[in-house]
Amino acid sequence: MLTPIKMCFGIVFLIILTGCVQKHTEVTTTIPKKQNPIIKKETNQILKNPISKSPVTKHISYKYCYKHTKIMRYASEYIEKEFEKGYFIQKDIVGAKAQLFLIENKSPSIFAQNINAAQESYDKQYKLAKDNKCNLKKFAVSPLSKVKNTIKSLEKEKAKK
Repeated sequence: MLTPIKMCFGIVFLIILTGCVQKHTEVTTTIPKKQNPIIKKETNQILKNPISKSPVTKHISYKYCYKHTKIMRYASEYIEKEFEKGYFIQKDIVGAKAQLFLIENKSPSIFAQNINAAQESYDKQYKLAKDNKCNLKKFAVSPLSKVKNTIKSLEKEKAKK
């Protein structure tokens, strides 16, 4: 019968024996010597319109552009929806102007604080996106400017009536 001591001795012996008996399997490759280069004679021709090759630059896009534009879109929609729900549905021009005044002066009212936080988030993401050369064509006008434009258009409608 095999005892544990004999079994351990046999395993150790096999490990040592196989480690020492392994062949050296390193492959050596020889690199052929290069032949003499073939020299071609070129004729110098003067081109009337030399073609200038501009270096091809690969545009590597910034991987977080989508993140910045998503946050900007959300902040812009939030500001527009809040004014729409609060003032523009009822065509409350005076209330919208008053709220806009409070927002611009950083009033401690809840509405003004929320709109200011959204505007700061929008501005921060806009700056990051602009620095990283993201596509900002959809964000040419800031959300508060859109609100001001809406107020002006409501005033014109009211003046026509």
